[in-house]
Amino acid sequence: MKDSNTGSTTPTNIAVLNLGTNDKKNCVAILETALYLTEKYLGKIINSSYIYETVPEYIVLDEVNKIGKVTEGHPPSEISWIKDLIQTVEKSRYEESEDLIYECKELEVFLKNEKINESIIKEVSVEDYENETRKIIKQNDEIMKKNLEQYKDKYYTSYFFNLTVVVRTFVEDPLTMLVILKYIEQIMKRRESKKGQGEIFENRIIDIDILFFNNYTIFEKSISLKKEDIYKIITKHIHINQTSDQNHLEIIQNLGDKIRFLCIPHVYTKYRYSILLCLNDMIPEYKHCTFEEAIGSTYKNYVDKFEEKYHMHIRKNNKRIYVLKDKVSYLKERTHIVGILNVNYDSFSDGGLFVDPVKAVERMFEMTNDGASVIDIGGESSAPYVVPNPNVTERDLVIPVLKLFKEKWHTLEREVSGGEAGCATMDDAKKDAQRDAEGILQQLRDAKPIISIDTVNYDLFKECVEHDLVDILNDISGCTHNPDIIKLLKRKNKFYTVVLMHKRGNPHTMDKLTNYNDLINDIKKYLEDRLNFLVLNGIPRYRVLFDVGLGFAKKHDQSIKLLQHIHVYDEYPLFLGYSRKRFIAHCMGKGGAINGGFELTNGDSKLTNGDASQLWRFKMSHMRQDKDQLLYHKIISGGLAIASYSFYKKVDLIRVHDVLETKTVLDVLERIHPSEANILAVNEKAK
Repeated sequence: MKDSNTGSTTPTNIAVLNLGTNDKKNCVAILETALYLTEKYLGKIINSSYIYETVPEYIVLDEVNKIGKVTEGHPPSEISWIKDLIQTVEKSRYEESEDLIYECKELEVFLKNEKINESIIKEVSVEDYENETRKIIKQNDEIMKKNLEQYKDKYYTSYFFNLTVVVRTFVEDPLTMLVILKYIEQIMKRRESKKGQGEIFENRIIDIDILFFNNYTIFEKSISLKKEDIYKIITKHIHINQTSDQNHLEIIQNLGDKIRFLCIPHVYTKYRYSILLCLNDMIPEYKHCTFEEAIGSTYKNYVDKFEEKYHMHIRKNNKRIYVLKDKVSYLKERTHIVGILNVNYDSFSDGGLFVDPVKAVERMFEMTNDGASVIDIGGESSAPYVVPNPNVTERDLVIPVLKLFKEKWHTLEREVSGGEAGCATMDDAKKDAQRDAEGILQQLRDAKPIISIDTVNYDLFKECVEHDLVDILNDISGCTHNPDIIKLLKRKNKFYTVVLMHKRGNPHTMDKLTNYNDLINDIKKYLEDRLNFLVLNGIPRYRVLFDVGLGFAKKHDQSIKLLQHIHVYDEYPLFLGYSRKRFIAHCMGKGGAINGGFELTNGDSKLTNGDASQLWRFKMSHMRQDKDQLLYHKIISGGLAIASYSFYKKVDLIRVHDVLETKTVLDVLERIHPSEANILAVNEKAK
């Protein structure tokens, strides 16, 4: 890391931070803005946890299970200011290299609990740290109990959304970092609650705490920083001067009141479930000298003791979240349908059908109406032994479709939102019509599909990102074809979700690369290694999906075995692509009434070389006519069986050609066996 003014190299440290908000609707935008500012002003994020929706943990003090009184979240904040903030935020005085990293030696030292750099701030003994933190916890518990008695249900009002990150930082000491973090909180509109009010846990749009800094043990109380001290700290790291944003200058002037003491590790690091839950994702093996056991064991013991004392499974009420675009998705609570749109000439079942952008966009709208949450568009076939046409580029097949879809959707939104703007003189009928139009517009926006692009092409994905055409990168190479594509997955405070698939070789060699030492564990380890590499390079863990790559360098029996062991991915967001693949036909019998030996006919059937396709009257949707229609009907039907299996195994996303048929299967299964999320939604609606 270099000082952008002097060019000198700065020493690096390791910090672990906890970020949280209680704004459910906007939590992704808020947390990712905080991640962007953290990297901008503190250093490179080299690890991150999933986001978790957590029940307020002060319920344990009341020793009554009041989880049912926790609502879906605090009323959403108004966050239009984020766009202005990102455009006007001051530059950092330090520059991080944009090169991908393959290791972090400082992190390795940190995890061994060894010294990285000498502490500028005087450290305290473990005994003194424990004594001081116990006093604070006891004092806070007493305050909390009084507030619980006085304000009762006002304390049971919202979930909190947390994640933790590890930062390789150029900041010299934790006090300096605390000042910068308080500055970030304030420019992100954090509002402080007044003492003694029941809403003390409300309106926390952003909360950032230092959990660890190197392996230091620090307790500093009665900190008093002068305005000039804070200004000096901020301006050393951020390009701020007297011509900067006046509001930001005022924030600096008032930061001193918000910094009273410094505790490293954070007072509640080993006492708060929401923190341990996140840390267990990142650094379960780490053991600070103030911990009796490593984080993984501390987390497990917390869960066990909580259940023993309160007879409640705390995990059940704290949900892991992954993100597809900008909204939360709960792990293993819903099976999303990903509609396949192949706009190339070569795909094995529908190649050539949607090369025309107009037909392709019509199909996108059709799949959206049929129930697809995501549409995955691909311009290059990965089918075995396919040779791409050198006269047609992947870019020329994909970009016109994406641009036309974006244009058509915007036109639809404009048509719905057209009419007079609200005003005081508008009569009741017009106001009602406007409200109806606003409701329809919101429904339309909610129905807009998330767009995924199936590509390994750096330049193509870069163009999609620059023109805001897609939300997800589906990279069948696991970002190994061109690792630099990882850099495109974050642009300031906008992050893109990525699907990492397992495969070997290319379409011409993959069928020969099917030998594994341990099929299930080899593929899982590969995907976990790829996840760790992306996380090391700043891609949030909750934005990475796994795809085991059914049919890619797998024999038919191996694909089936992967499905049989799909439970090994219960802790990860899983993306499954099985639609119309050859291994499904391998599961089927040969047909015939007696031992599969021959087919019964009424004597009128006229078969040609035993091919029954010509007699099949079922109309195949979106299928190349040069394919055996009966065989593919069987394969599609077999695919619906896998859709059912995926529903019961709680696979998060299934990638299919036949959206309408798949949605019908899932809807019927949901009615027969409703998911917990659907039951909660129905109950909430009934209220």
